[in-house]
Amino acid sequence: MSWLGYPQVLLAWWCPLVAVGLWHALRRLSVRLPARERFALAVGLAVTPLLATAVPYMPHSPLRDALPWRAPMAWGISNGITGIDGQHVLQALGAQLMLAASVVPLASIAVSFVAGAIQVARTGRTVALLAPQQCGDVWIVHGEGRAEQGLASTVGLVRPRIILGSAVADSPDASAIIEHERAHAGAYHPLWIFLATCALRSWWWIPGRKAVLAEVRLTAELWADQSAREADGAAAVAKALCAQIEAKARPGRPDLSATGAGTGFLDPGIELAHRARALAAPPRVMPAWQAWPVRIATGALVSAVSILL
Repeated sequence: MSWLGYPQVLLAWWCPLVAVGLWHALRRLSVRLPARERFALAVGLAVTPLLATAVPYMPHSPLRDALPWRAPMAWGISNGITGIDGQHVLQALGAQLMLAASVVPLASIAVSFVAGAIQVARTGRTVALLAPQQCGDVWIVHGEGRAEQGLASTVGLVRPRIILGSAVADSPDASAIIEHERAHAGAYHPLWIFLATCALRSWWWIPGRKAVLAEVRLTAELWADQSAREADGAAAVAKALCAQIEAKARPGRPDLSATGAGTGFLDPGIELAHRARALAAPPRVMPAWQAWPVRIATGALVSAVSILL
């Protein structure tokens, strides 16, 4: 069973399994945290296996002596598999399995990010066809159809833009919706969701990864709802949410947030019950002297798993 310690196996199985398992193990504690800290934890653990593949192999460093099992994926590919117990046929089979454990994760990462890039390009093309006009930090779509008029989304990775339909921009709920989308844009939620989506999709053989991605998207919405709540009150956000639910029921509405390149006021796949309960309950806030230790602990956890595995 010595093959269980090969770098290919560590990076292809143990590291993503540990990262996803840690999120599930910390679930009962994390749900008590504010949305910002929950979001950071979920995103951090989602990209941990991706970070682990980039840890450099430095044979002359003291850390290499302390962690003799730790080597990057490229090292495992360039060095042959030897010392596997058993008959020659089993050795050959083991070598093929190790080769697959080396190549499949790297290929999955490449395919996942290429697919994500295609989705981003499609979203950009869709936005360009809508021909929005800039009004301050908001872009207004003046289409005549119901689909264009009811649009409310934030798109773009490094330069997020708030896209609103003309009917939404002129509605009484515009302030709450805009504050919600500004929170998405200010925190670069489309970028972080894009990275988490591509990273988790790369490890498609790991059970429980979809729950982590659902947490990333949900906490992004809870974070934006909280920002809008602080500006306009919980009642205004709830009213805007109800109006968007009614608008979404109408056919033909373009869904920019579903591409992975953006977020919307009414994101698909987000459990509305969680958002409703959060708006009905007192806001979860954490003073800075408590929030920063949580964020530092999250960073330390992600760094430790990335380096040790």
